[in-house]
Amino acid sequence: MISIQGKWYDGHTSAEVPAVCNIYDSGAVTVEHSVAGRRILSLSRFTIKVSPRLADTPRYLHFPDGEKFETQDNLSVDRVVKRFTDAGWTHWLHRFESHWHFALIALAVMLVFLWGGLKYGFPLAARIIADRLPPSILHGTAEQTLGILDKSVLSESELDETVRSRLQKHFQPLIDAHANETLTVVFRKGGRIGPNAFALPDGTIIFTDEMVRLAQHDEELMAVLAHEVGHVVHRHGLRTIIQDSLLGFALLAITGDLAGSSELFLGLPVLLTQLAYSRTFEREADSYALDYLRAHDIPPIHFARLMRRIEQTASPGSKGADPTWSGYLSSHPLTTERIHSFENGAD
Repeated sequence: MISIQGKWYDGHTSAEVPAVCNIYDSGAVTVEHSVAGRRILSLSRFTIKVSPRLADTPRYLHFPDGEKFETQDNLSVDRVVKRFTDAGWTHWLHRFESHWHFALIALAVMLVFLWGGLKYGFPLAARIIADRLPPSILHGTAEQTLGILDKSVLSESELDETVRSRLQKHFQPLIDAHANETLTVVFRKGGRIGPNAFALPDGTIIFTDEMVRLAQHDEELMAVLAHEVGHVVHRHGLRTIIQDSLLGFALLAITGDLAGSSELFLGLPVLLTQLAYSRTFEREADSYALDYLRAHDIPPIHFARLMRRIEQTASPGSKGADPTWSGYLSSHPLTTERIHSFENGAD
């Protein structure tokens, strides 16, 4: 017989009773009040479900009618499990977690799994989700985001109507060439975000007045537009947001921090304007822009010249520079390699 000391719960109230559970060689079970000595329950055969062992935490014996027996006597419960049940994989789990070298191996496997998820799993999932989202969701998200940006960061464009009309007409061939993307170009005064251009998920591309005024040739803005269209075609902005959301959900699952996950969604409008695309995304958008510019006999050097100009205005000591916002370069990190690809793009 195996006797186990513990606490008895009747399954109907929260009251606990000091008790002893006796399990006989035949499989019969009795539970007795350890103080009064009276019998609480008896079973003719072993029909108890035993909770798996987790280090030295309390174990539970679950009885058929909802009663529960709690005990700290893990060794006795292990004897019961070994004799009357099939421990299955939980037995090996306890063995693994009881040895530090197995724990280190498990930690290493988990870290490799997390690294693989971050590097390959999340990006792949984001691409699949972004490619399958219906246009109505993209349009609704972009419309709401633009509305928030107009209230918090951007303001109505102060560009002369003739300038906006000229640029819209100049951009029209590129827009017509991407009819499936429903591209729309809008102008806004950037204020503290300065010279900037960025694309919303539905294909709306925003140019700030400061970006237009900094350009010395319409083809410079056309080159920027081609680059932004590359981001739209490859769904870079949407994929980045989805990846960040997936990461937020993963952190929620691991840490239980619901407040931190909710802040991610509240910050999406700012994320879209300050978002630093990955190097892979930038190379894809650059390649797309270069192909378009070459195919339409537009010298790629125009993009490089405008980027050099933005770089100068964003450098420390520039008048009116806002340290919180670095304009176009905050969302499109500039590298010497990227600039050279456009400076040598005609080769």
